[in-house]
Amino acid sequence: MLLKRYIIVLLWVIASLQGFGQTQLGYVKTQGRPNKPGVPLSGVTIRVRGTMNSVLSGADGCFSYLMPDKKDGDALVLQQVRKQGYELCDRELIGRQLVFSTRVPIEIVMVNSEELAANKRRIEQKSYQVAERNYQNRLKLLDQQLKQQTINAEQYRKELQKLQDRYEKYQMLISNMAERYARTDYDHLDSIDIVINQCIENGELERADSLIHTVFDPNTVLERNRAAKAEIQEKMQLAQEIIDKANADKEAIRRDSAYAKRVIILCDNLATEYLSQGEQEKAKECLQQSLSIRMILYGGESEEVKEVKQKIEGIK
Repeated sequence: MLLKRYIIVLLWVIASLQGFGQTQLGYVKTQGRPNKPGVPLSGVTIRVRGTMNSVLSGADGCFSYLMPDKKDGDALVLQQVRKQGYELCDRELIGRQLVFSTRVPIEIVMVNSEELAANKRRIEQKSYQVAERNYQNRLKLLDQQLKQQTINAEQYRKELQKLQDRYEKYQMLISNMAERYARTDYDHLDSIDIVINQCIENGELERADSLIHTVFDPNTVLERNRAAKAEIQEKMQLAQEIIDKANADKEAIRRDSAYAKRVIILCDNLATEYLSQGEQEKAKECLQQSLSIRMILYGGESEEVKEVKQKIEGIK
């Protein structure tokens, strides 16, 4: 989502502005469930790719990983996160490129394997019951309509085919939806995610599927960002400070193209955030700063420069 990408890039750029560090902090917690927040999880083995040693999370769920050769902004990849009877909520965390930072801890969420299996089984059973009940009710109605001659045989055949197709589609959703529900960390849900999970809980999988696709609609994303405005104001201010500092230090831009590109991404994302809040002038300022860096990095006649100029002209 746009908001998550914005925050990730912000943290990435923050890390690139800091000096050398040695210790990556982290925190391991259990999965939050309805009316049952997650709690610190001790005894979890964490190992980073390219290192020989592992560390354990303490009683408070915290861990620290000493990495003398790393500096803030370097890549960090988890190779192993393990505890007997638990597994990661996010199965793709292992192997994903993270950012080493002495300032930003890594949060790891784990789920009890037995609870995971039980929740999946419960949702699948309920969903199959809902599917079968709806199918039989609709089939009974079709049979009545045919018997009462309110529909003919051809209409009956077509409606029956639609019913069977819908039933098969629903069955295909069951496993994926049950997995999604069972791995959800309720400590980090927003209002739309809560509704999606409620639909899955109630066996309304088609509605849940529709909502999941709606979440990725650009207009919906912007609405969610607006709802989160109060929470990200501090991050937006920090992002602006980073951008101002980068524009003031032209030599750093010329010297470090990777850094320059990260600041460009930050400028563009912050501009989008301002636009979502109806602050066109601030959005223009961010794009102007992006333009300034692009001109240094790519030259005044480049496609990258022309692209951002068009964006600026398009803001009313």
